[in-house]
Amino acid sequence: MANNIDYIQSPFNLSRKDKFTLVLNVPNALKRINSRFANNDDSINLDTLQFAVYGSVVPSIKVPSANVRYAGQTLAQTSYSREPYDPLTINFNIDNRFSNYWVIYTWLNMLNNDKTGLYDSDGLISPPVAPDTQYKANISIFALDEYNKRVMEFKYINAFPTNLGGIEYSYRDATELESSFTFEYSQLIVTPLAWAQDL
Repeated sequence: MANNIDYIQSPFNLSRKDKFTLVLNVPNALKRINSRFANNDDSINLDTLQFAVYGSVVPSIKVPSANVRYAGQTLAQTSYSREPYDPLTINFNIDNRFSNYWVIYTWLNMLNNDKTGLYDSDGLISPPVAPDTQYKANISIFALDEYNKRVMEFKYINAFPTNLGGIEYSYRDATELESSFTFEYSQLIVTPLAWAQDL
């Protein structure tokens, strides 16, 4: 191997499937009910929440081609347009106070109240701000290296949940409780972090 080549890292340092964490910026409307979360537990930070996540955390990204007829031939070229993103389902471990589960539940409850069946029945959306900016938030999923340092950010813009998964109990199974939630979003922005200065 040539001695004049400086390697940033070993070529055998590969990314792992268990090195992802999710950071959720809570929507403005949910911050107004801070006192209702988990019996006024001050340990819950409603500005951001972190989830230990696993499963599919990044969707496929599609910029399809388009066929153009020219001189008796069919030429392939880009369509210059991005396909809508598929909804993303995130699996996560439930913390010991169910705080992360409760936040997603309350977020969905704001979109459709479990008692009244109405949107924003508690009057959390404050006019004249556009309603959709009140119930949407940015969600970031960070890929971590072997030292748990953030190396890549996948940011989902204007996200909101559409489904909260079930919880399965079993007195025969002593492993951690798990659940999932599905969210829609408008944009996905991918940004390198720790190694960006080396590009």
